[in-house]
Amino acid sequence: SGGFTLLEMVVAIGLFSIIVTAAIGITISVANAQLKAGNIQDILDNIRFSLELITKELRTGNTYAATSICNPGAEISFINSNGQPRIYYLYGPTKIIMRATESILAADCDGGTSKSSPFTSEEVSVENLGFQIKGATSGPDDGQPWVIINLQVKSTSPKYELDSSMNLQTAVTQRLRDL
Repeated sequence: SGGFTLLEMVVAIGLFSIIVTAAIGITISVANAQLKAGNIQDILDNIRFSLELITKELRTGNTYAATSICNPGAEISFINSNGQPRIYYLYGPTKIIMRATESILAADCDGGTSKSSPFTSEEVSVENLGFQIKGATSGPDDGQPWVIINLQVKSTSPKYELDSSMNLQTAVTQRLRDL
């Protein structure tokens, strides 16, 4: 007559289960991909903003020096266009770039003093920061002083599979020469 057999029901339920399982897997993959894309966008927005401000000050500043007060190899100091000292360094425990707007001592490097303030977001972990200064000697034959900035950053997502990281490099040329 017009009913289903037990075998037909088992086959139908099996096919339905396979289709539903595949659809759920695809939905989860798409959701994770969107979260990862959001993490990458957060990193790019934060680091782009930070790098633009650093490069602006470096471009209009002078007297570049690789210093080692807070983090040797991951620190630069210079004089900005207003004649004020600037120091950028990587604060290791929190993996945040710090900005000092006045001269600092080693005791000022704990990340919470009034002389230094966080310059990157807590959503971004700066794994590595490096400054290479070229042409820093003064005089008419020095060439134009410039700095290469190397950054390795990653998101601080609690889900390991959504971690997003990238390496960035930029070069900044001093606008005014030290003569």
